[in-house]
Amino acid sequence: MSQPPPARSVAIETHETGSGRDLVVLVHGVLDRGRSFSRVARRLESECRMLWYDRRGYGATPSPQGPVGVDTHIEDLVNLLDGRRVVLAAHSFGGVIAAGAALRAPELVEALVMYESGLAWVPGWDDTIMGQVLWGHDPEDAGLRLMFRERYRALSRDDLARWRPEASAFVAEERSVRTGVAPYDMADLNVPVVYGYSEDFPMDAIGPYLLRAVGQIELVPVPGAGHNAHRRDPEAFAGLVVRALSRARAARL
Repeated sequence: MSQPPPARSVAIETHETGSGRDLVVLVHGVLDRGRSFSRVARRLESECRMLWYDRRGYGATPSPQGPVGVDTHIEDLVNLLDGRRVVLAAHSFGGVIAAGAALRAPELVEALVMYESGLAWVPGWDDTIMGQVLWGHDPEDAGLRLMFRERYRALSRDDLARWRPEASAFVAEERSVRTGVAPYDMADLNVPVVYGYSEDFPMDAIGPYLLRAVGQIELVPVPGAGHNAHRRDPEAFAGLVVRALSRARAARL
């Protein structure tokens, strides 16, 4: 995996909770915050220590360079680990970042949870809707419409103005994995991977690809959880984390 040029460091907003030997780092998706994992963390607080953070350009973490791509987000995550061995648990685009960090710093990542993380470079992945969003006449507004759905109509002009910088962050990172060249090869992963998905997620392309490419993969259906399982069904999301922790602990024996 090629190394990008160093990015300007930022003061990343973090929060730690829980207790125990194991450390789980939680990585959020687009237009989200680290605290969106708070209900998951409450279910795991006696199981492990946890750290969540606002990614660059979201919440309380600035992006002084402007919107950045996946390589910078991966670099931020590896820097955040600070040499600690961890389990990474990620939602949506956060999983693309977490997998990249596991490849860049394999000595630090013991296991990986990905929940409904789209891999736009996978053969057969239907990117029609996202392509229309990212390369339309106003991708930031289209991104907000896509992510907020029916809630978009309730947003005021001031609300839209506040969200627009984060929509720019969303557009930049999603475009960065759609260059015609895969950002990395999932087949190079050498850690246990737990991949969760609901019945609404298009697994026709991703499921077979992951089973072929990743040696230590477990595909786990989470019925009824929808895309935002960490919010809608935190018990089920916590269960995915426990699976990954079990795999990591077993590997130490």
